[in-house]
Amino acid sequence: MSAPPALDGATAVYGILGHPVRQSLSPAMHNAAFGSLSINAAYLPFPTPPEKLEAAVSGLSAADVKGFNLTTPHKTAILPMLAEILPAARAIGAVNTVRNDGGRLSGANTDGEGFLRSLAEDLSFDPAGKEALLLGAGGAARAIAFALLGAGVSRLVIANRTPARAESLAADCRGQHSGPAIEAASIDDLAGGAPHLLVNATTVGMGDGNSPVELEALGVREAVADIVYHPLETPLLTQARALGLTHTNGIGMLLYQGAAAFTFWTGREAPVKVMRAALLEAAGSKAAGEVGMGTEK
Repeated sequence: MSAPPALDGATAVYGILGHPVRQSLSPAMHNAAFGSLSINAAYLPFPTPPEKLEAAVSGLSAADVKGFNLTTPHKTAILPMLAEILPAARAIGAVNTVRNDGGRLSGANTDGEGFLRSLAEDLSFDPAGKEALLLGAGGAARAIAFALLGAGVSRLVIANRTPARAESLAADCRGQHSGPAIEAASIDDLAGGAPHLLVNATTVGMGDGNSPVELEALGVREAVADIVYHPLETPLLTQARALGLTHTNGIGMLLYQGAAAFTFWTGREAPVKVMRAALLEAAGSKAAGEVGMGTEK
């Protein structure tokens, strides 16, 4: 794998803001991409508590940092600080990628695009006309919900431990998509339903040894996507394997949303194979007990 260029006064700086952010695999992925294409740039983690987000964004802009990603808990808090929000991100109500054009900050959301590409590339799954069950109602779940509806699912059930949050997201989705059936539910009350696709967008399974649901009881018909990526095989995916369901972890979503962010910043096609190899190497080297999610951007 190519090494990034030596840092100098011309090095373009990119990064990721989050709290916490030390678990992020994005630096490995993007620095490998810069090295592969001989781009004089570096990507760094910027630990940013919520109360310091505005100051951090102002400082990065003033220092001419060329772009940055946002992970928990900043994807919605960033919105008032941007000069431009791309239509897809505005519809979702969250931004995970920001480009700095001479102090003018533009925000995009590449999570949904990354998720759909992972379904296509990693599972050969087309959600059009299918029924989907989405677990979670946070920032990543919002992007996935709108992506699935845009891709033509016939029915979307959004389930969350706090039913009011699921209903709030479902209401937002109904406001923009009138065709599909869009429902809210409590994860604790799920039974049957037989969705074609189940997506876990919660943190359950992220190193805790738990699964958010029992797949067999729900009668999942075709595929399971768990956006957790540490461990690479969560208890939910172990169930999917035992039931013969096609399945994927969060590495694919992280990769493809990162590839879209890379292109948004640089105008260059992302070296996906190089980025995937860097992600897998970094994920494999994480110390026991460290955790991460494919929703980090």
